[in-house]
Amino acid sequence: MPEHHKLPPALKSVSAEEGIDLSQLYERLSLSPTERLRKNFRMAAAVEELRKAGQRHRDRNRRRETA
Repeated sequence: MPEHHKLPPALKSVSAEEGIDLSQLYERLSLSPTERLRKNFRMAAAVEELRKAGQRHRDRNRRRETA
C-alpha cells in the first residue's frame, strides 16, 4: 500500500468491521480527476440504459395485461 494510503489502525479496524473495501477507494483515488469523470459518465450512461430497459419491460407487461 502506498505511503499516502496508510490509515490509522483505528480507522482500518472500523473499515474492516463495516466491510468497507478500501482497495476500491485507493484505486479510484489513483485516477486523475478527468479519468474519474470519464468513469462516472460511463457508469451514468449504463445506469440510464438499465432504467430504459426496465421501463420497456414494464410497458410490455402492462400491454400484455390489458390485451
